[in-house]
Amino acid sequence: MTQSSTEPATLRQRARQFLVHSFLYYRLGESVVSDAFYDRITEELRGLRKKHPKAEMPHADLIDAHLGAEASGFAIKAYPPEIVTSAFKLLYAVSSPPVEFTEFVERRGYLAEIAHGP
Repeated sequence: MTQSSTEPATLRQRARQFLVHSFLYYRLGESVVSDAFYDRITEELRGLRKKHPKAEMPHADLIDAHLGAEASGFAIKAYPPEIVTSAFKLLYAVSSPPVEFTEFVERRGYLAEIAHGP
């Protein structure tokens, strides 16, 4: 696989990281990565988006609207539910709290919707 063929996958990964870490920081006041790491994610995302403007990317409209010069999720008012869930799962994993996931989420004012198998 050449570097250019892996770039759309990296673009999607960086987009998700941008949204998850923006939600954690700007909505929950939590950070699980350094500012420098977040800056690298957003710079790489901005570069990949410029290089591949038509590449499929989940939540492209939301990201494109907030990936300007500041590359900050500060102004994002509503995050997609799957991003919120991913953010909480990440925070829960690194926090190792002595409570169940649903209580962990609900203590922060969100409802935990747990998918149950068939």
